[in-house]
Amino acid sequence: MQADFPNAYLNAEIGENMYMRQTTGLEHKGKEDWVYKLEKALYGSPVSGHRWHSTVQEAIETLGYTRSTIDHCLFHRVKEGHRDLLVIYVDDVLVTSTGGEARSNVQLDELGKRFSIKKLGLATHMLGIRAHQGEDYTTLDQTAYLKTVLSEAYIEAKQRGTPWDPHLREDEKLLDEKETALYRKTVGQLMYLCTVTRPDISFAVGRAASGMSAPTNGLWMRVKRILRYLSGTTACRLKYKRGLKELALVTCVDASYGVDPKRGRSITGYVTHLGSGPVYWRSHLQSTVADSPNAAEYIAIYEAAVSAMGTHNLVSQMGADLPAPLLLEDNDGARRLATAGMGQKKARHLQIKHHYVQELCKEGKIKIDRLETANQPADLLTKGSHSIKALQHLLPRLGVMYEC
Repeated sequence: MQADFPNAYLNAEIGENMYMRQTTGLEHKGKEDWVYKLEKALYGSPVSGHRWHSTVQEAIETLGYTRSTIDHCLFHRVKEGHRDLLVIYVDDVLVTSTGGEARSNVQLDELGKRFSIKKLGLATHMLGIRAHQGEDYTTLDQTAYLKTVLSEAYIEAKQRGTPWDPHLREDEKLLDEKETALYRKTVGQLMYLCTVTRPDISFAVGRAASGMSAPTNGLWMRVKRILRYLSGTTACRLKYKRGLKELALVTCVDASYGVDPKRGRSITGYVTHLGSGPVYWRSHLQSTVADSPNAAEYIAIYEAAVSAMGTHNLVSQMGADLPAPLLLEDNDGARRLATAGMGQKKARHLQIKHHYVQELCKEGKIKIDRLETANQPADLLTKGSHSIKALQHLLPRLGVMYEC
């Protein structure tokens, strides 16, 4: 269930001395040089967001909820034999419960006794994300948001079957001021898209974002390529099945060695599935230089393991009984180093933190197994050289429904 707090910030006391000039045209006659002293938090003041969150958090906790230590926007409780979850983002709130829709209404009614609340029914649209509730599944997409991005970027040319072309000619000529502004705006919009519902463009958007400070014609052509790919895949979405008897946390991880020639950095890519769908993914440059493909893969395993443990802790706080996270990696050398310490001499130059994964394996907190490269969905997060056939093969494994 979804709800909204109308004029949310006005529910919070400002908590300190803060003053505001009178609105132009509405000054008090004879007191034009006077100022207002704020009693309530207003949108735009530097402390209002914090004051509102503190106020609503206090109210939620008085209802018996506990704030998650992993995600401070998530609250959970067990009451009357049901597990209730509540997520708040500024003035938007989502609630769910093992007791079903009736129990979710009870949650909102309790909150409505403290604040003015507008019930919006089953969650369908939130933060540019559309949720479709099927009989035994839920899908998430950003089709409307994507169409807005395409229209603002003026992309109407031929659609493309892949988001990245490794053979595209590099043009180092810098964009002019107007084109630079459009480039930065478009890449920012694409970053939100690839973070929420489109992991298939994460690699391409990451490479485009690396040139935000001084975008060139070559980079702008690559961004247009991403947009043309998206224009032909607007129906793609994430799908999650409901009612699964058992939940497992599986993270597919991969690395691409030396992708950034200027800094010598490799790329880490991983996607974490909970049950039937992806819940977290990332594609980014590694923070240190790896001197071999094995070292790059080993660093990627460490980064994926840390993320998987965080997700495991979060889901466990919500009451789910999960087995140890399973990591799937296609590099045997890195896998043996992580699980048994074999080849340790070749990893002596790596930072101490990267060996944390060996401790997790030894204590049984994570497991690492092999996954063939041809079926490795994280490969899409580290490389841009896939054919249309390979892309269509890996997208379902990544968790993206390919309805194009």
